[in-house]
Amino acid sequence: MRYTRGKLGKIALAYIGDAVWEFIVLKHQYNQVARSPMTESQAARTLKQAKAAQLLFRGESVLEKLDKEVLRWGISNSWRKHVKSKQYALEQVGFEQYGAACGMRTLLGYLYIDAKGTDKVLEDVAREVGLLASVGEEDRLLSEITDGMYTSSPRPTTFFLALAPLGHVALRLYISRYLCERPQRDDEFLYRIQMALRQEELELAAVGFMRDDATAEEIALMRAARDQQDTYAFAFLCLIGHLVLNKPYRLHQIVADFGWAQPVPGT
Repeated sequence: MRYTRGKLGKIALAYIGDAVWEFIVLKHQYNQVARSPMTESQAARTLKQAKAAQLLFRGESVLEKLDKEVLRWGISNSWRKHVKSKQYALEQVGFEQYGAACGMRTLLGYLYIDAKGTDKVLEDVAREVGLLASVGEEDRLLSEITDGMYTSSPRPTTFFLALAPLGHVALRLYISRYLCERPQRDDEFLYRIQMALRQEELELAAVGFMRDDATAEEIALMRAARDQQDTYAFAFLCLIGHLVLNKPYRLHQIVADFGWAQPVPGT
């Protein structure tokens, strides 16, 4: 999108940026056995985002001058818009930390949506805040710090309870990008995303997909996931999470078939 800051307000950008943060964290976390504190409570998540914003803004970071302006704009008075709707969240972390977290979310949303943004910049930001560790790296460090007291047991090849949240946030990002092509008011934007991600909608999408388009391998994975949670919506999200990690081109093909993205060559 061109002229992103003119078309989308801070609330929409922060919502998208929070989804970007969650996607990066969940994708990173799936490759570690130890549970990351970044996936804990909303308050812990907000504090982590605030700390990342301070690191990027004050240090000699990967951000260009314009990126830092977006970060500052996202921080400025953001907490005032949430005094009534998110009073408890503000009280938990304080308005300064909450504002800084809003700035981080706004920056991530901007980098993800804006025409000048690239995956490389997002990767550089993720690396700067420590979210691009190699597979099992956190587990190895924990074992080293505890002098061998912590030993990581192998994670199941397909861990459905971790795949479903990853699939959900990936779908959220696709829908957000699609809706941003037709800018609307903040409340309408958030409402339409929530409606698209209702369990009833996902159930219908999953059943239709399994009937018409799924491969034998995808059907097998979805049936195994459904045996665990007994809903097709859960199974569909698990499949999306699996494709995020292993077959992103196939994921884009599926989402494009549902009308939430433009097909790209090769998909």
